[in-house]
Amino acid sequence: MKRMMSLSFAAIVLVTLASCGGGDKTPVQPETPKGPTAPKIERVIINQSKTPAPEWAVNDQVWSEGAEGGTKWLYLRVEAEDPQKETAKLLADGQKIAQMADAIKQLATHEFAKVTEGMAGQGGGLETYVFDAVAAVSKNVKTGGALNAGDYWEYVQETKGADSKTYYRYVLRFKIDYASFQKAMQDAWNAQAAKVKTNPELKEKGQVITDSLNQAAGTK
Repeated sequence: MKRMMSLSFAAIVLVTLASCGGGDKTPVQPETPKGPTAPKIERVIINQSKTPAPEWAVNDQVWSEGAEGGTKWLYLRVEAEDPQKETAKLLADGQKIAQMADAIKQLATHEFAKVTEGMAGQGGGLETYVFDAVAAVSKNVKTGGALNAGDYWEYVQETKGADSKTYYRYVLRFKIDYASFQKAMQDAWNAQAAKVKTNPELKEKGQVITDSLNQAAGTK
């Protein structure tokens, strides 16, 4: 009886060792908790003013550059949505000053980033001056005189899960002489450059920005 109990105990020990520590342990991967997924949004254009829609109306870029009649232009796009087409147009027109100012700010940030590329780690301290210059550019550009360069609307049905709605998306396009934007860039930076010149460590790098903006505008 004792011999049988000993053999049974030994067998249990062997099984335990084999299952818990006898070989390589395979890590147990924790299960990723499965939470609710957001329903997919589907948009269908029921009607539109132009087919196909112009590229400037469907892409995500709120500013672009182009040339017409020998003049370089800065194009700015604004848009709004509403269940009523005329209201959507009025909203877009009413928001154009603010939206164009934001687009100009984005472009100014982009242009200053190109000029200061390579100064990272060397021009510490210029960031504040550039930030102030960017803010000034959007104020200096006279968007009130922007010329109409196109409009587009589309009637959209948007479905999200079991919910569905329809609305008009109205897009307006305006253009500004690119030279006026460049002048605003120069004026905004010149105001900051006067401050930069008082800092011996930043004076040379500030001049690099001044020279680059003047060269881009074709002035000395």
